[in-house]
Amino acid sequence: MKKIYDLIVIGAGLSSLMFLKQYLKKNNDQKILLLEQKDSINNDQTFCVWEGPGLPNVADEFQLNPKKIWKKVVLNSLNYEIIRDTQLYSYVCFDGKEALESLSSSCNEKITTIKNEKVSQIYSEDNIQVVTTNSNTHFGKFIVDSRNNIKQQEIKSPLIHQAFVGSEIELTKERFKPDEVTLMSFIKKKNQVEFIYVLPFTKKRALVETTVFSTQPELKAIEKRHKEILQTYQPYKEIRQEKAIIPMAVISPLEEKRILKIGIGGGMMRASSGYSMRRVANWAISIGEFGQIENNISSFRYRSNKWLNYLDKIFLNVILKYPEKGPYLFMMLFKRAKMPPLIRFLSDKPSGADLINILLCMPTRLMLKGLIKKKND
Repeated sequence: MKKIYDLIVIGAGLSSLMFLKQYLKKNNDQKILLLEQKDSINNDQTFCVWEGPGLPNVADEFQLNPKKIWKKVVLNSLNYEIIRDTQLYSYVCFDGKEALESLSSSCNEKITTIKNEKVSQIYSEDNIQVVTTNSNTHFGKFIVDSRNNIKQQEIKSPLIHQAFVGSEIELTKERFKPDEVTLMSFIKKKNQVEFIYVLPFTKKRALVETTVFSTQPELKAIEKRHKEILQTYQPYKEIRQEKAIIPMAVISPLEEKRILKIGIGGGMMRASSGYSMRRVANWAISIGEFGQIENNISSFRYRSNKWLNYLDKIFLNVILKYPEKGPYLFMMLFKRAKMPPLIRFLSDKPSGADLINILLCMPTRLMLKGLIKKKND
């Protein structure tokens, strides 16, 4: 007799584990199967969020230990630098491997996990979802799918890709400023936005990341550029490396009766920044009161803020049509905006007043160009 699970979760990444952490608080009696295509958690991820007033506390809600917390941010472009005190807010970094292991361990006793299971097909049979993998067939009433399977019709904005190569390095001499994080140090480019991102953990140790916003980024070219940048820190020891290419777009996933899409495919990546942890955490916390997914799956679906989507579409269009203006857009926003409204805006928790503040701080002519181009596309 085939075993039928109440829920099958595909993928053991951040969105799935945050979902399970919250869902199991009220549904620990359900039969849940977690399928993961890898056999272990890689040490190649870093998660960052803003924490502070008006934002659900990620560290407390999910019992995660921050790797480092900063109260000062830096942006620079050519010879121009902006240093801002974040006031009541903090920029918080979590070690990816440690965070995923912590979330996983909190769920393990309540669910069944099978690793090395790559899903090949999902179909419905008599209101039961059939999931076939490289080695098995599984049956469930509902599916939570975190795979990055985005259909063209689900993309509701220009599509830009963020590609990055990062190295956590340790120097022999003190060079980093551990009390301030460099969010963007721009490198002048005509056909793409390129910048260096530096998370200093100590005076000698930091994550240095080379990042590109482009329609067709070339990871090998970025790796070459990254090696050149690291040479400026010689001598150093490389502790670990992380790299990826992720889509930056407003995603509106197609709704299926018994399938809940989450993660990037569920629209949980912020289109204008490529950040996901804050959006996933906000959503996971909000679904904690909804009970079982079978009673009302629509309540569990992620719904993005329409005003944020609208502004993100304009931003992406500016990056698409005028990539050389990207640094100016970011620099002006961080120069003009008040930090609390800006941080709440970046964290998907803006008030109406916050949105007005952000709109007034954006370069009007450039944003209008993005708006006009968007309407003509």
